[in-house]
Amino acid sequence: MKQFFIAALVASTAHATASEIEWVTVSDPGNPPDKTGYGAVAYEFQISKFEISVKQYADFLNSVAANDPHQLWYGERKINRVGGPGAFRYEVQAGEENKPVTFISFLDAMRFANWKHNGEGNGDTETGVYDIAKHDGLTPKAEHAKVWIPSEDEWYKAAYYQPESKGGPAGGYWLYPTRSNEPPAFRELGVDQGNSARFENFKVREKIGGGAGSYTFFPCGSYPNSASYYGTFDQGGNLWEWNAGIVFETKRAIRGGSGAHSVEKLRSTVRSNASPQKRYPDTGFRLARPVPANVPEVSATEVTK
Repeated sequence: MKQFFIAALVASTAHATASEIEWVTVSDPGNPPDKTGYGAVAYEFQISKFEISVKQYADFLNSVAANDPHQLWYGERKINRVGGPGAFRYEVQAGEENKPVTFISFLDAMRFANWKHNGEGNGDTETGVYDIAKHDGLTPKAEHAKVWIPSEDEWYKAAYYQPESKGGPAGGYWLYPTRSNEPPAFRELGVDQGNSARFENFKVREKIGGGAGSYTFFPCGSYPNSASYYGTFDQGGNLWEWNAGIVFETKRAIRGGSGAHSVEKLRSTVRSNASPQKRYPDTGFRLARPVPANVPEVSATEVTK
């Protein structure tokens, strides 16, 4: 059994090393919202299986930030910058490649989405999905977007929904994004009995190391048996994640809890927010996109086995 856990962990984190984003399909269109009013989505879509990693963000920087006029690099992200203006290069610190990128503002995520939409390479970061000059961090996404930051309903559905007819709970929404109404456990790397997540737990932290505040994060997808129904990883714990919800007319919504907060923050009932320009040591993001044509039909239960 231990060998199985280790093999599954290696397979999962190997996926996270690639620069290309892995996607899962969120099906069951037309689902109702839960009692909080969130989660109803009228269409199928895809969402990234993992949080955007340090390696993926470094690839972005190396493509668009030789001068870095938008200050996309931030020194605490485990990415070193070398060279001078016009020739900046970005190198991931050893062992950090598969971990989720942190200190991400909503604006950083918008620019990453624009870059992906525009074909990567030297693709524009200021227009495409979001015309940043017009509305800054509150710019709505374009209708023709090829990728985008998930809406709050999209993010919420991917994390917590499982139809009752397909084995989900009464009402179709779990309390935690590990397909459970019981709090997940924080387990060491390589140990995943299901319903596991990376959150603040002093006893386990003493075993794995990590300083005060527990800003020590696991590689993306480190709990291969604890995916959501649709096959996403770490929508609870590891990092808080931005979504496109607008709060108090000036802020963007954040959900999911992190390795620096208690397990209660992983609940579907918890919602936070921040100004789009803010960066935090335990906040990152993932992306969504339309379902591509000719995608083989695979059930969500098959994805999460």
